Amino acid sequence: MNAQELARWLREEHAKVNELITVLREKVAVAPQANQQKWIEEARRAFEHLRAHNIKHIALEEQDGYMAAVVQRRPAFVREIERLAHEHREMQTIMNRIHDEFEALKPEDQLLIRDCCHRIQNLLAYIEHHENAENLLVFTAFTDDDGGQA
Repeated sequence: MNAQELARWLREEHAKVNELITVLREKVAVAPQANQQKWIEEARRAFEHLRAHNIKHIALEEQDGYMAAVVQRRPAFVREIERLAHEHREMQTIMNRIHDEFEALKPEDQLLIRDCCHRIQNLLAYIEHHENAENLLVFTAFTDDDGGQA
């Protein structure tokens, strides 16, 4: 994938992720005080949609070597790329744990519902931070003056 294709794909994918985040963020903004079963079902559905998309997104990013075009252009960025790749695995672990928590959640689990909301809010912040770091890395690799290297 060349630089333009990578940048376009990242923009499109990040826009999709942002849409899913917005829906989920609305669901977990406030823990429900009534209709907990309905909330559990709706929040679980929104979470699973984001989780499935994120798993696919990560797999596609890593398919031909994560950020291969960036590494080729800027080998000095390899440590940052490795850090971001490690975050992929960490985010998948967090998502799997939240998935398991949702499976066990019951309407009477008020504290667990609140905890789940907080954990999802934290996850969404991690995803947004990660996406911003990826965007900045690609932008920097292909727009900053690299001292004459092509």
